Amino acid sequence: MSRFQEKTTGLLTNVDLKGAKGKIIYWAFFAILIACCLITFLPAVWTVFTALKDPNEIYTSTKFFPEHLSLAIFTERILDSWNQLKFGRSILNTFYFSVVAWAIKLTVCTFAGYTFSKLKPKGSTVVFVIILWTMMMPSQMRTVPNYISFLSFPFASKSEFGIGINLLDTYWPLWLGGAVDAFAVMLFKNAFDSISDSIVEAATIDGAGKLQIFFNVMIPLSVPIIIYESIMTLSGAWSNFFGPYLIIQDTRKQLLPAKIFLIGNDGTVKQNTYLMGLIIASMPQLLIFAFFKKYIMGGINVGGVKG
Repeated sequence: MSRFQEKTTGLLTNVDLKGAKGKIIYWAFFAILIACCLITFLPAVWTVFTALKDPNEIYTSTKFFPEHLSLAIFTERILDSWNQLKFGRSILNTFYFSVVAWAIKLTVCTFAGYTFSKLKPKGSTVVFVIILWTMMMPSQMRTVPNYISFLSFPFASKSEFGIGINLLDTYWPLWLGGAVDAFAVMLFKNAFDSISDSIVEAATIDGAGKLQIFFNVMIPLSVPIIIYESIMTLSGAWSNFFGPYLIIQDTRKQLLPAKIFLIGNDGTVKQNTYLMGLIIASMPQLLIFAFFKKYIMGGINVGGVKG
């Protein structure tokens, strides 16, 4: 506990840790954190080791680790599962869907945050309150109305004149539904609020228009938030299951989470192959978190503190 020698604030200070009571509290919290880590970590480890077992070993052996474990077996199991599950088209579909969802969401939410923060047109406060109110509305309440509205967009019912577009079995309902994320709008508004109005005024005096200020001032000064929201959007789009499962019926347009779900209900797929499919499907998100962890945490800190 030498690192806490200079700690003077928080639940436990350096003075508290010198006494028996402070040490008991410290180690109690430490034990709770270790238990939480094990509860979170063990299912993932079990999935990996079970995916490396033979089908008979899964049902007959009570051992946590597989009887035979090597890099060659791991590689063989990945290639075999990939060939059986045929993830290629689903991965390409999911990549395409995620990138377009990211582009649409960031475009809409950054412009919305800029409008609410700096432009402030008449009635913008009321609109912003309504957007925030949607954060408290359960998503289940919007499922049926949204589904009906996309049957004949944008009229929510089939017109006798044939007006309206059926957007089902396309990605557009998912892209449009995720374009205005209330939390992302609030995040960008707070980020733009933290930028001094004097900077905007100086740019205006220099002859910059509103779009120039947005692209040359707002965006460069909000890079941590943009990176954070980009990572969250791509990760969320990659793991989105319910929306694509409800909207997309064409197997050629199927996204990876829905395909994983259907494979799980297929009695011909072996358990170890299915679990290896789960591991393959989760690899992009693990890589995103591994490479951009500091941006994820940095974005949370920047978004939660107004400068």
